[in-house]
Amino acid sequence: MAVLEEDLFRREYSRLLSALTRLFGANRAALLEDVVQDTLVAALHAWQLGLPDQPQAWLLATAKHRAIDLLRRERRIAMVSIDDDSELSLAEDVETAFSADQTDANELGMMLACCHGELAEETQVTLILRFLCGFGPREIASAFLVDTQTIDRRLHRGRAKLAAHGKLHEVHDDDEVLARLPSLIRALYLLFSEGYHGTDPEHPVRAALCADAMRLVDVLLAVETSARPEVHALQALFCFDAARLATRVDHEGVFVPLADQDRSRWDRALIDRGVRHLGASASGQQLTRWHVEAGIAYEHASATSVAATNWGRIVGLYDALVQLAPGPVVAFNRALAIGELAGPRAGLDAIAETPHDARLDKYSFYWAARGELRRRLGDLTAAREDYQRAISLARSRGERLAYQRKLDR
Repeated sequence: MAVLEEDLFRREYSRLLSALTRLFGANRAALLEDVVQDTLVAALHAWQLGLPDQPQAWLLATAKHRAIDLLRRERRIAMVSIDDDSELSLAEDVETAFSADQTDANELGMMLACCHGELAEETQVTLILRFLCGFGPREIASAFLVDTQTIDRRLHRGRAKLAAHGKLHEVHDDDEVLARLPSLIRALYLLFSEGYHGTDPEHPVRAALCADAMRLVDVLLAVETSARPEVHALQALFCFDAARLATRVDHEGVFVPLADQDRSRWDRALIDRGVRHLGASASGQQLTRWHVEAGIAYEHASATSVAATNWGRIVGLYDALVQLAPGPVVAFNRALAIGELAGPRAGLDAIAETPHDARLDKYSFYWAARGELRRRLGDLTAAREDYQRAISLARSRGERLAYQRKLDR
């Protein structure tokens, strides 16, 4: 499937499934997933000779017809007579559920339904990535660094919990919305990350996924209860990172190191938008990891070069992030910032002081960054070994060739 079609299907998957769930209820989630999949398969067959002029309209019309057929079948099973008036009412219900002005409400309702309080946060996030982001089990497994069987079990548990409820769960209680917000934020962060530097072996940078994550954050910000400082901080982080998307890979699809990116091509409008969201995030009393990560991204986005970057400020922010969200990747990135601030020896010492975590052994960027520090120290033999390890672990052609270029130099 072409990337354009795949991104379109992923985006429309959420819209169609949310609208159908509004009509039929979350207890029919499995059936409604099949309806959406059938719609997308029908599109694949119908579009073999090329996309229609309005592919979204085509998908919408097809899904509406399938929804009406399903409603008719259910009414026949329930022995409800279908006269002209009920047929008109049926069509009006479908039009209302699928209308453009209901899309945000449908998707917000779907997100909140996925975050049922009786489900573990990992299962909540898995459901959001499946229903709202259109991720398959393999993609979700990669995001969580687990096997697909684990994701299948989570989806089974999540669907069973949703099946216990009737209509799409509406959450009007502010405390309940706030209780579900952390899972929503985490899921959208994973969605953006998959677009920014994901697992697709041929297309590791997917701007459409980043745009979807930012659109869904805007859905949260449009509702007073969920327009929280941490949500503004998340959007600020996304804006600063998305501003650099055009320079992340070159014309051959190979990743470009930060130091080599053409900063004149960074999207200034997105950076300015990020600054506004960062300002709005300062209204609360609680410092979250999203505030800190947005601050780090701002320092990178606002600097005119790597040398001009305020590395002291970044190290200080990583110190805070280690306390808020401890983990091997955060600790490793802090060590790299120390390497920029105080030199490669200090960076390698900081890496050595970090408690060993087996997950880093499978993280290609860990080996490539360590190799770069060793190269800067003049230890070329060790640097080559690290780059070769990074190449063997690369998740995509773009990663692999970027490391190969470093090795060749």
